[in-house]
Amino acid sequence: MLSSQVSQPVAVRYPPVVQPIVVFDLDKVLLGGDASTLFLHGRLRQAPGRLLPLLLAAPLLVPGSALSRTRPMAARAMTRIAVGGRSDSDVQAVATAYGEALGRKPEAAVADAIAAVRRHQRDGDRVVVATGCEETLARGFLTAVGLGDLDVVGSTGTLWPPRARRAMGESKVEMLVERGWPPPWRAVYSDSASDLPLFAGTSRPVLVNGGRRAARTIARALGRRPETVTWR
Repeated sequence: MLSSQVSQPVAVRYPPVVQPIVVFDLDKVLLGGDASTLFLHGRLRQAPGRLLPLLLAAPLLVPGSALSRTRPMAARAMTRIAVGGRSDSDVQAVATAYGEALGRKPEAAVADAIAAVRRHQRDGDRVVVATGCEETLARGFLTAVGLGDLDVVGSTGTLWPPRARRAMGESKVEMLVERGWPPPWRAVYSDSASDLPLFAGTSRPVLVNGGRRAARTIARALGRRPETVTWR
């Protein structure tokens, strides 16, 4: 007799699809210049009245920005004072200020870098921006140039309780791992040998607008020369 039982399909377990990660620095890679300076130029044109509170806070902001360990906190305080209002709208307010500044200085958004990001996205890569820039400023700039969908790991600071963490060197790698983007990365783009810890985590280190000395430093540390590109 034939069995009345119907065999059940066997569940097949497939390994998870891991999306390749590409890491970009921000300042002097995607943004030609200094993020804080560009933001302030745009914001003060929009709201000249914010200059007075910034000047009153300068005796605290300037020394704080000069020290590496307090720089993210000073940048966060500067952004809050320049924007005013509610903190939950800071990214959009910062993006609007950058839009004002970029209207007068469009070359500050590096077209070659933005095109490279788009190519990686078309190729199926996930792009993460890892930057020493304070994270709200970084997110605002990326939103202003149409890259607000990118993941961002940046320096963070809180005014109360006073706390700061700067994304530089090894700490960039630590913060990427904490956010769920560990090495190896498909490619890393940076303008500086200070990102050697990032370059060490990829088979494709790309030095952007770097000089021969930086290329030699990276080559000695990695045992191979980085790819070099000139973006304007």
